[in-house]
Amino acid sequence: MASSLFVILLIVPALIGWWSSLYFYLVHKEVISAEVSWMLKFLRMTDCRCDEIVDTKFGRTFGKSNAYWGLWYYLILIALVAGYQLYGIPTIEFLFIVALLVFAYSVYLAWGLYILKVLCRPCLTVHVINLLIFVVLLFKVWPLLFVA
Repeated sequence: MASSLFVILLIVPALIGWWSSLYFYLVHKEVISAEVSWMLKFLRMTDCRCDEIVDTKFGRTFGKSNAYWGLWYYLILIALVAGYQLYGIPTIEFLFIVALLVFAYSVYLAWGLYILKVLCRPCLTVHVINLLIFVVLLFKVWPLLFVA
């Protein structure tokens, strides 16, 4: 069983990531306005070129926007963390590998923002969240990496 702090340090960023992904996805699909009241003004897509990146090679994976995949990733991560907390399934090593892969892809996408010269605050927020999740799991598995 994981400590409550450990679970909170994973679930809270995952919820924020899901919330940011939902906002980006709904704005891009024109379901909502970029000026919704439930998104922090700093993270709104009102005065940036965020929407331009969706149609680039950095903005889509397997034909869907990265925000779409982010919605699923964060929900699944929350379920996996709950499973780990309650039943010890999946293992912490599995969670770490997932977070490592997602963080590596985030680095690639952040590089894409740099290449495209786009400052997308919702994207950067999600990349920072992925970094935080990775670091939390790294601290948890660090001792396991060196135990023989």
